[in-house]
Order: sequence, then C-alpha cells, then structure tokens
Amino acid sequence: MPMNSDRERRTAGRVSAEWRDARGDQALPPLTSLGLAQAAADWHDRFLIRSDGHMPSAVFIVCGDTLRSDWDMERLGRNLKDALPDGLRQRFAEACQQALAKGAPVHVEGGYHDPDLRPVLFRCVMLPVQVPNKVGYYIYGGYSQKTAA
Repeated sequence: MPMNSDRERRTAGRVSAEWRDARGDQALPPLTSLGLAQAAADWHDRFLIRSDGHMPSAVFIVCGDTLRSDWDMERLGRNLKDALPDGLRQRFAEACQQALAKGAPVHVEGGYHDPDLRPVLFRCVMLPVQVPNKVGYYIYGGYSQKTAA
C-alpha cells in the first residue's frame, strides 16, 4: 500500500534540506548548526538520537510531540528498543547504523502493525550529525506515519 500523503513526503524532504543547509561544505553538519533551540516549535515529527555502539540501545535526546504520541513515549531518554513499536525497532536501528557508516542520509519506508493489529505505514530519514570537539555522533531525523482504517 503506497503512501501518497504530502505530510510524509514533506517531513523527509524538509528535514533533509535542513541537514544539507547545516552541512555546507563539511562532510557532516555539526549539531550546533541545526538550530535546535530555534526550531523546537517545529519538532512535531523530528527526533535526535545519541548514537551507541549497539544502536538499539541508543537514546532519544529530543523527540517531537507527534512522535511521542505515535510511539506512546511518555518521557525522553528512552532507548530505541524500549521506545519503538516492535515492527519498527529493527529497521529504525539498522537505518541509523547505515547513516553513521555511510556519513549520508538514509531513507526508510515500510509498514508494521500497531498493538491493535492495524497496519501502520511510515517514512523516515536518518541523518548523521557530528558533535564538534567531542567523540560521538547523533542521528537527526524526521518520521511520519499513517494508520490504515
């Protein structure tokens, strides 16, 4: 079942454009160039994850209110394996690892079933970000979904 919603396409495109603009001539944009403080109001469908050697253990540092609602995430600081629905968890973690390994955006789309066994279609983009003067990377991204009736 293809996703044709403008919201899904706009989210990935908008987040990817912000990442490219923040990157400039650098291989990866620094975290500070994303303007996180100024963009907080627009973070409904965005997230920031602190990378981890074992990506399912990576922690959500920022997660928009729409995503927190979609994923029943009552608080920040949860890791991918505890915060994400079963059918999304592995693909999400793999895409984060690919983005870090490639140093480039990774787009993922697919589907899974929610706890009520309704099909959920999703699109997301994972974008690697560096932290200047520190060892470590983050994943900045956008996610959108729609639940079938």
